[in-house]
Amino acid sequence: MGASVVGALSSARAAALDVVCEVRRRRGRVRDILRCSGEVEALDPRDRALTTRLAVGAVRASGTLDGIVRSHVTRGHLEPRLADALRVSTFEILFLDTPAQVSVSQGVSLAASVAPRARGLANAILRRVAAEDLPRIGEARERLQALVSLENDQHIEGVEPTGKYGLSDGRFSSAGASEPSSALVADISLAGCLPQWLAEEVVASLGPALGASLALRALEPPAATVAVNPSLGEGLSLEALSAAALDESPLPWPGAYRLGRQAGLARSGLVRAAKVLPCDLAAQVVAWTAASCACGTADRPARLLEVGQGRATKTILMAGAAQSWARTLDICSVELEESKVRLACERLRAAAVADRCKSFALDATSLSDDDMPMPLQEPFDVVFVDAPCSGSGTLRRHPEIAWSLSRDAVRHAGSLPALQLEILAAAASRVAPGGELLYSTCSILVSEDVEVVQAFLNSEKGSDFRLASVTDAPIASGLRPEEADLLGHMVSADGMFRSSRGTLFGIDCDGHFLARLVRTGGTEP
Repeated sequence: MGASVVGALSSARAAALDVVCEVRRRRGRVRDILRCSGEVEALDPRDRALTTRLAVGAVRASGTLDGIVRSHVTRGHLEPRLADALRVSTFEILFLDTPAQVSVSQGVSLAASVAPRARGLANAILRRVAAEDLPRIGEARERLQALVSLENDQHIEGVEPTGKYGLSDGRFSSAGASEPSSALVADISLAGCLPQWLAEEVVASLGPALGASLALRALEPPAATVAVNPSLGEGLSLEALSAAALDESPLPWPGAYRLGRQAGLARSGLVRAAKVLPCDLAAQVVAWTAASCACGTADRPARLLEVGQGRATKTILMAGAAQSWARTLDICSVELEESKVRLACERLRAAAVADRCKSFALDATSLSDDDMPMPLQEPFDVVFVDAPCSGSGTLRRHPEIAWSLSRDAVRHAGSLPALQLEILAAAASRVAPGGELLYSTCSILVSEDVEVVQAFLNSEKGSDFRLASVTDAPIASGLRPEEADLLGHMVSADGMFRSSRGTLFGIDCDGHFLARLVRTGGTEP
């Protein structure tokens, strides 16, 4: 590569380093810190985009980057700010399209800006990263891409790829069904910047080809997807969206759009006015499907209990979907934290759906208790459990998760699956006979999804329920062909919705899960 080219440090890289340092000091969320940074706001749009990509990427890939940097340090330790600088620069060398000569030069300048005496050390480390680690990651990506291409060429389930991984089965139905290839796990861990244990869980949960596909796009920015508020009328909301010049394009789902220019969304006022809702495509599919399951039950006003309301995005979408079908849907929502309930109520008022929505602050594990608030005591046509989870399906949107999550937390006997099963069992008591219990997460791990559903169905409280296919949900009958195709690509043979499957069909979305459980027996709660 020759001698490094010394140039002035770019303001975008300096700002990215400041953000990464702030994340470390405050243990904060990188996107929140980016959003509140005056230094970042002062940059021109091109530099702001580079700063965001570097800062988010350095946090998302932190464990992998730190391991690579440490492998090139022969003695001593790195001061925190110097380590941050090398992490940012290593990410750029390995995962952006910047010419290596430029990224190494800028990386040396970035390191020198916080540790002037470390210029030589930084130069040596970053040159080795470019010479040794960049080709290594490139080779891993080539092997993963070959596996994905083979799956796409076959267009069948259970493909049996051959070659470097020596795989004999292209799908695993549940964690632990087969031991994934150590070479495959190593490639997914390296190229996807995941802890090895999480790479193992991903392969065991999704299978080799889908795990490889997710690793290949793991560090790409998530799609900028929004939903227009159906309660305000799609035409009115779309007109406002077009006026904001965000370069919107329709997606194959009602009211869903991808933005070509996301930067102006916050300044447009559309989100504050609830005319437009930032919402992943798969999350929109889940919300509309849940609403249809309630509205398809009878001609009378339908009742839906939402367990885990969060910021009320799905609440707004469900209420709006019902209104677009000229149906009356009364929604009761529960959320653990009072502060979230207050925020949700504000958003419901802004979205013009508060008259049909009631929100309560309570612990979802207590839903089977007798002393529930009066609106929660009557049975519901649908109980929609949007369960607390690892968020493993949203790593691109929440980059801190990958290296802060522990294996124990997502094991079947771990804290999350145990809590999810407890909530599901409690919520089941509020389902009317013939009604539906919907279980959803934003996790891609079977320990939080399929295994929780199976454990519930095998329990005494689950004996009155049966699994029903998401493709048979009432919404399916009214979808346009391209919308039905999207839904079909995301539903597996067992009838459960796993949006991560869509990546093999070119669908860019987060990893969401949904299962339909129909109550076939029992008495009124």
